[in-house]
Amino acid sequence: MEKRNLFKTIFGSKQSNVERTRLQMLNGYNAVFTSFGKGTYESKVARQCIDRIATHCAKLAPKHIKGSIAVNVKGDINYLLSRQPNPIMNTYAFIYKVVSNLYTNSNAFVYIQKDRSGFITGFYPLLATTYELYENKSGMMYLQFNFINGQQYYVPYDELIHLRLFYNQDDFYGTNSKVLDTDLETAHTASEGIKNAIRTTNNLKGMLKFTNILKPEDIKKSADKFINDFINLGDSSGIVALDSKAEFKELNLNPITLSKEQLTQVNKNIFDYFGISEHIVDNSFNSEEWNAFYEGVIEPISMQMSYEFTNKIFSEQAIKNGNEIVFTSNRLRYQKLDDKINMIRYAGSLGVMKKDEVREILDLAPWGDEEGNKIMQSLNNINSSLADSYQGGNNNGESN
Repeated sequence: MEKRNLFKTIFGSKQSNVERTRLQMLNGYNAVFTSFGKGTYESKVARQCIDRIATHCAKLAPKHIKGSIAVNVKGDINYLLSRQPNPIMNTYAFIYKVVSNLYTNSNAFVYIQKDRSGFITGFYPLLATTYELYENKSGMMYLQFNFINGQQYYVPYDELIHLRLFYNQDDFYGTNSKVLDTDLETAHTASEGIKNAIRTTNNLKGMLKFTNILKPEDIKKSADKFINDFINLGDSSGIVALDSKAEFKELNLNPITLSKEQLTQVNKNIFDYFGISEHIVDNSFNSEEWNAFYEGVIEPISMQMSYEFTNKIFSEQAIKNGNEIVFTSNRLRYQKLDDKINMIRYAGSLGVMKKDEVREILDLAPWGDEEGNKIMQSLNNINSSLADSYQGGNNNGESN
């Protein structure tokens, strides 16, 4: 059987050469970006932070909407984004990978795959070792991806969704995470120190003194025999037997490790870099901590994704006609039950929430029929005569 080629699946047939030159940056920065994030993702604490952010972002619901009343548009784009952006990823996996790449490398790229007619057929996250920015004679920008297997491909920038973190110094790329290297190295050293301390304290260490004058080779031979007999074999009795020719003096080593407070501070430095708290990392957050995390991390990402997906998917005229991509989240799911009930009551007094939306907040399955689409509404907001009738009054205002 012929092996499937993922590179060909994404990009199609071999690319024809396009005459292009390296794009010059305004600030003098190189137009080449190298992925520095491998070390970041190899750190346990940093990976935990990235995983939590990517996990919660993956719960966002992408939608193609149109107009001021935000009508959901049925079609290929909505299906791709809300169900299966490409043949090997569902929406959760797709968003998780995009956000994970973003927080590992400060840049994330999504290739918009199109057929010969120009219709969008898929969205693919792309991760390369280096990226090079070019332009052709007409001024169109291209980004060349240099993948780890040596293959290359250049894509018009208009066909790439590009997300950035720490977008400051460079005209084009987000700033890499090298500023985090010191904290990651300290955390790694602390972890290795604890492991080595355990190993050191569990081993017998000391000085072996011989009373007779021995040749250097005899001393080494006797020391090796002692090690093999009492250390390498793991004598569990804790007792060492020697004859009168040798004396063993144990050396008590006290390895230096970071205190709990110091280790906590090192981890906090990494948490602060990602804008995340320890309670978010260990999933012990309360509603206030969740709101802070949502507003400080999740919401800015969802906004950036909404803008970038909209701008790269639709033409200028289509955007002016009201087409856009939004990434939404029901943040009320993470509130305390009392807060949920109060919010539902308040929404009911305004008449702004459907019954199925209320059921979603309460983690209940939607009805999905006409009843589920009814607006929750307080009697205070309807016609007074209808309210009287609903409460049991008749046309004369008398109770039945």
